[in-house]
Amino acid sequence: MILFFDIQPSHKRLEYNQTLTCQQCGHFGRFEVYVMANRFRLFFIPLFTFGKRYAVRTTCCDSLYQLTPEKGKAIEKGQTATITADDLTVQELGTRATTKECQHCGHTQARGSNFCSHCGQSL
Repeated sequence: MILFFDIQPSHKRLEYNQTLTCQQCGHFGRFEVYVMANRFRLFFIPLFTFGKRYAVRTTCCDSLYQLTPEKGKAIEKGQTATITADDLTVQELGTRATTKECQHCGHTQARGSNFCSHCGQSL
């Protein structure tokens, strides 16, 4: 007898919209909330899900955060919830979170720079 089973990661975007001014890049964007889990499948039929966790991605700089399970469950149930900084744990900073633009010439600079490497103006 041959059994076909596997464990496959799954993720699903939840219906949630909250606009923000990003703490990392300073741009205007919104949060996208995802539920991620692992699924045990037998003969390609999903039987149960385990290891559920919630993630938040910002649309402005693609920074990735882990969301608290309580807030994630409330959003998944469709309840009105507002995500605060206390609910998030930084997982990965996006590309625009580690750079900024010079206000004089528009050249991209590393965060923490005091002067533009292109035009020499103070940032």
